Amino acid sequence: MADASNAPGFESVTPRLPVCDINTALLFHVQQLGFQLGWKWGDPVTHANVCRDSVSLDLIAVPAGRQGTAMAYIRIKGVTAYHAELRQRGVAVSSIGDRDYGMRDFEVIDPDGNRLAFGEPLVG
Repeated sequence: MADASNAPGFESVTPRLPVCDINTALLFHVQQLGFQLGWKWGDPVTHANVCRDSVSLDLIAVPAGRQGTAMAYIRIKGVTAYHAELRQRGVAVSSIGDRDYGMRDFEVIDPDGNRLAFGEPLVG
């Protein structure tokens, strides 16, 4: 029988979003989505991280044609307020709605075509 103290324990996940231009991606995620810069790596910068509360996203520079292939579903509290916050900033967001799968959510597509959904469980 395996020793439970040596069993792996998953703690978090950080989606890696492929982008054409790190600086453009950083501006969008920080200024438009309200994330904060976590870190930058490389000279020139080829990797960066943004975070908001306990959510972290990596932005990875890739050759043209490979960007826009990632999707992430980010579970948050106050999804209606966040939707309003983004609309106030002029961010193109999908309509927010209560879904059959038990979530209230909406989507944003970043400048590289990556799809970010933000959702909150419906209270039963």
